[in-house]
Amino acid sequence: MRIDQLHPKPTHAEPLEIPTELLGSVQRHQANLMALIVSLQDAGLNETMIDASVRTLIDSYAAELTIAIREMVRSPIHE
Repeated sequence: MRIDQLHPKPTHAEPLEIPTELLGSVQRHQANLMALIVSLQDAGLNETMIDASVRTLIDSYAAELTIAIREMVRSPIHE
């Protein structure tokens, strides 16, 4: 899968092949982010609270993605 094949499609997405090892994580976090935004909007939260919640989720994803990339780099296939 490429980043420009995600749904909804990110704005200004450049074709980028997502490694198979990361695909599940990317899809899961994309779904979580979409659900979080809809849920917070439906709950009537203000934009500041929504922004803070989204930032927390993004930070969590960044940490997970960093670990996954480090593991990929250490694998024998990438050496």
